[in-house]
Amino acid sequence: MPGQVPFIRHVPRYEVLQEAAHHYPGLDPSSCYAFLHLLKTADEILTLDADFLSSMGSRQGRFNLMMMVAHCAHCFPAAADLAECTGVSRATITGLLDGLERDGLVERLSDPEDRRVVRVKLTPQGEALLERVRPAYFRWFARMLEPLAESEREHLVYLLQKVQGRIADLSEELHGEKATA
Repeated sequence: MPGQVPFIRHVPRYEVLQEAAHHYPGLDPSSCYAFLHLLKTADEILTLDADFLSSMGSRQGRFNLMMMVAHCAHCFPAAADLAECTGVSRATITGLLDGLERDGLVERLSDPEDRRVVRVKLTPQGEALLERVRPAYFRWFARMLEPLAESEREHLVYLLQKVQGRIADLSEELHGEKATA
């Protein structure tokens, strides 16, 4: 997403949110302030991630998919399983695989036990791309968290996992309400 317009450029001052809470009684300034900072941080990370991968000759979806295929290299993952693991549609995976295959980075294989199943493996060119990009990529994102001590990183993961758990609960609640409405 090089050149992408940021979702949230500036987080309002806390005092602005406190003032808004006078007009909107359900507004919790502390929660809103933390949420906006989380959104801003996520947006900045995704934008920089896309820019970094682009500078290395790749894109997020393609790189992530190649990493998954490399992780399962011993079993040649099925395209349908890759779609499920990434949380995208089979059509999206097919499009990504089409591009990767066209660029000579992956190869599709028929499953000898079930011809309906399409398996995926990295080509030597795909493996070489990952070997070139991975070390720089790992160093790059490690630099992002350099200001935090290891104990702070562990605490950050703990806090993010708590939020992720709540997001999962709210997602289930929202989708459950839609199904019964």
